[in-house]
Amino acid sequence: MKTKILTLAMLSLTLVSCDDFLTREPLDTVTDVPSFWNDETNIRTEVLNLYTTYFPGYRSGWSRADNFAETNVADWTDDNAQAKATFFTKVAPTTATAATAWSFSDVRSINLLIQRVSTSTLAEEAKNHWLGVARFLRAMEYATLVSRFGDVPYYDETLGTADYEKLYKPREPRATVMDKVLDDLQFATKNIRVTDGTAGLYITRDVANAFASRIMLFEGTWQKYREKKADLAKKYLKESMTFAKNIMDGGKYRLCDTYKDLTTSEDLAGNPEIIMYRSYVDGVVTHSLMAFQNTEKEESSPSRSFVDAFLSTNGLPIRQADNALFKGDTWFFDEITDRDPRLLANVDVTGLQLVGVASVSAVSGYFANRYVNESLKDKAGGRSSTCITDAPVMKYNEVLMNYIEAAAELADLKAYSLMQADFDKTINVIRDRKSTSMPHVTLSGDKIAVKGVTINDPERDQDVSPVLWEVRRERRTELAYEGLRFNDLRRWGKLQYADMKLNAKLNKGAWLDKARYVAWYNEVNKKAIAAGTMKAITLDNLKSLTLDRSGDAGYIVPITKADLLRVYAEKDYLYPIPQDQITLYKSRGYELKQNPGW
Repeated sequence: MKTKILTLAMLSLTLVSCDDFLTREPLDTVTDVPSFWNDETNIRTEVLNLYTTYFPGYRSGWSRADNFAETNVADWTDDNAQAKATFFTKVAPTTATAATAWSFSDVRSINLLIQRVSTSTLAEEAKNHWLGVARFLRAMEYATLVSRFGDVPYYDETLGTADYEKLYKPREPRATVMDKVLDDLQFATKNIRVTDGTAGLYITRDVANAFASRIMLFEGTWQKYREKKADLAKKYLKESMTFAKNIMDGGKYRLCDTYKDLTTSEDLAGNPEIIMYRSYVDGVVTHSLMAFQNTEKEESSPSRSFVDAFLSTNGLPIRQADNALFKGDTWFFDEITDRDPRLLANVDVTGLQLVGVASVSAVSGYFANRYVNESLKDKAGGRSSTCITDAPVMKYNEVLMNYIEAAAELADLKAYSLMQADFDKTINVIRDRKSTSMPHVTLSGDKIAVKGVTINDPERDQDVSPVLWEVRRERRTELAYEGLRFNDLRRWGKLQYADMKLNAKLNKGAWLDKARYVAWYNEVNKKAIAAGTMKAITLDNLKSLTLDRSGDAGYIVPITKADLLRVYAEKDYLYPIPQDQITLYKSRGYELKQNPGW
């Protein structure tokens, strides 16, 4: 039976709404007495209240997760073509929204936790553990705030509503804040317990190290590509490598045999690759992510850009001139032949699911099914909002990818000597997964080779080195649809990939030869058609599908009007500050500056 973490009711001690931080006193209750904080069980309950904020997994009920599609984080990428584009925020919101939340209520809750634990009578080991947990969560919160807004005010104490000078302090430089985040992470990774509670369900030292590697990778590459500050980039990238190496050297994790098990398992307990997961149990807490890839029409579905990123099984890019293995993309079954098995784990291989033909169709023709457990798809546990597959929150494969990318970026900055051993303990380990079994990569000077053939992708951006290009490709394919791509594009300075005008492949799907498809469909289903359980189709069934050229063969183009395509602007790298927060500062005689361009 699954072990589960139940979402606990928030104690009124920490009840502060998103808009109340600067205007209201805390609603302290009888629980906020010294004796309360002398009991680890009480502290654990307080911390568990924050788990769904920082480790949401697939969220719950009908609430959408950032995996796959239909949240801003999922949609503002180049992975999915869309029937209707999800635009970047056009104007700064009047008030805070989920996507642009400028809020310090969780910071206050965590600071209060730190303050109370610090003055408790807990034994030193227990006190340092819970201080480590709290400081880890504060680092997580501030890393998110900095990622969204850049410079932010930093609070490391709880304040009263009349303490205006501190409450309305100006924004501090992001590097100053991120140095404090790093301090918290270093404390956390030295003091959080190695084990605590059921494995995979609670914050442990490995969980802190893994997230720290992600946070420092983001900031290091942001400083390199967005701020153009090489010294800061080097510092944070080295820390990313160190945090990842802490886990790699521990030898506790290995890749599981089957890639798709990571996202379709009913129970992730005991999976050797899982560092942290969220457990879902029928009748207790369930989700709907699988249903969106199982029973719903995909108004967002894999783009031409996404599918083209996957290599052939010989390890070469499909457009590389000497890749004789690729059979072309003008027929779906040729296109998916001899391709990286991870593509086949993300896209339904039974055929294109076309609008006008399939009852559950995909706007690009490619039907995404990364999260579909075939044994559950026709049961309550795989449909509606009652899905019970567990959600991976942090996995060993991401730690390996964080390490190799940080190493490659440092090498690009002439701050690290990249070696074959770095690839052998990261990408080549990932490729050795039984269900993946892709060729090893070899470092060949300043390039990457497979089986003695140098990779020379004609579609590589010329401002990205051949090594980094292939590391980024591996990250995209290994961590597909996990809610990471948007922040990857931002930190690389590559939001143009999410622009449907600049990246034509984003608004393209599968190649469709309408006559050939009709003939294939009717032949494959001829017995059912003869029995009267299915109907034959004609070209008329495909009339609503627009192609990128005249005639009846070409790439599917979901959005045909130029003014309906998503475009990006420089301002989109940072989120806007809600206008009511700027007004609130001004009403108290202080200034809160808006981000550039908003």
